[in-house]
Amino acid sequence: MRAVSKENFAKGGIAAAVICGGLALPMPANAQAPTTARMVVEEMPVRERTSYIAGVVDGLAYARFRKDTLTKGEKDESGMKCILEWFRADSLAKLQRIEATFKKYGDEYPPILLTLMVKKECGE
Repeated sequence: MRAVSKENFAKGGIAAAVICGGLALPMPANAQAPTTARMVVEEMPVRERTSYIAGVVDGLAYARFRKDTLTKGEKDESGMKCILEWFRADSLAKLQRIEATFKKYGDEYPPILLTLMVKKECGE
């Protein structure tokens, strides 16, 4: 039994994306395999790749906000702001650096590589 039929998904794509948690990410032909950095660089079109990377960075920034806030006991946006500013400053050069890292470590998982890059710039 399907939660959302193919017909309803096609008709209400936005509603279906919201219902599915907004994770309407592109799926490579070998969807069973985990997404590697090489797959992101070689198989995702540029727009999808950029959106994917931005989504991971936003997720890291929010996770950092939650961690820092819980640790401090009050709202702390400093780590989150560092991550977002790191990514958005000179964004074309940043994306090129990220893609170079993805090519160099193609068998690794993209969120892990991005986490390491963020830690280098913004600490833990």
